[in-house]
Amino acid sequence: MLVPLQPWLRRLLARGRFFAFAWALMLIGCAEETAMVEPDGKLDVLGPAPGFSTQSLPSGWVIAGGAAQARFSVIEYEGIPVLKVTSGDQEVYAVRRVDASLLTTPYLSWSWNVDAHGQGQHPVRLIVGFRGGQTKSGASRSRWSGPSLPAHDRILALTWGDSALNRGTLAASDDGRAWPTYTVRGGRENSRNWWLETVDLAQLYAGAWPEDDPSTARLMFIGVAVVASPKTAVAHVAGVQLSR
Repeated sequence: MLVPLQPWLRRLLARGRFFAFAWALMLIGCAEETAMVEPDGKLDVLGPAPGFSTQSLPSGWVIAGGAAQARFSVIEYEGIPVLKVTSGDQEVYAVRRVDASLLTTPYLSWSWNVDAHGQGQHPVRLIVGFRGGQTKSGASRSRWSGPSLPAHDRILALTWGDSALNRGTLAASDDGRAWPTYTVRGGRENSRNWWLETVDLAQLYAGAWPEDDPSTARLMFIGVAVVASPKTAVAHVAGVQLSR
């Protein structure tokens, strides 16, 4: 559903629905914490909570790449606590380790406010990692050119396109990655506005890998990735939540 986000997100933040933010660095020697779905069938992946600092973070997330800390910052944007993500000439990502059944908790929701970026897909995108589900033995794992991500077999990227007409397109990546991309929204006319998004990950998984068995697939991580770009582009992300 298309909803301008600022009033909506303000109400949710006031109720504390997304204050379970657990933004993290990969800390050497720390246990690898994994976020689990709550009894109500929801998992708040990223809030972020007001005043949260990226300088002192708990475990549970992997963050890596070129000048990673400078590319991710928690700010207040239009009165809303958000994660500001800025592109650069090196790829970077930050993902939270999760463990959830794809079919039991298939819905991923979030809000974003994306700057216009020119041609092609916006360099900032959400990514979801999956494991299991493969029906063929020896199926290849997803590739990533940067440091190691949590264990996974598949990755799906959720992107912002350069045209509103691209919305709903599931295709091979336009930047040489091994994972497919799903264009959630796009268009210069839709930039610089808040949007609430919800996608059915089980449906997208079935479309991207039709020979797999989604009933045995699990979600292994959810987060934000930024592909290398010669132009600076910014996106603001908040309220990332997994639900059934």
